[in-house]
Amino acid sequence: MGIFDSIARGLGSLRPLSDAELADEREALRQRYVSCEDVNEADRLYDELHRYDVEMIRRANEAYARENPNPPEPRHREHGWYLSNDE
Repeated sequence: MGIFDSIARGLGSLRPLSDAELADEREALRQRYVSCEDVNEADRLYDELHRYDVEMIRRANEAYARENPNPPEPRHREHGWYLSNDE
């Protein structure tokens, strides 16, 4: 982990974490959220869980874009999508 990664992690960024570390920390956070009895603490933990989810979705979307650089063009039927195939 470089100096910029440690600074980013200190400021609360999730980007320097590997996928496994991110998943492990999210699971630990989820377990704290489930067992929490204080409403204010649960609300804070819920927001933190959402941050982890956003980062995981961003990484998944980037991985998909790398694996599929040229997505197929949408196909349209001859007479439109709303017509039946009974012709």
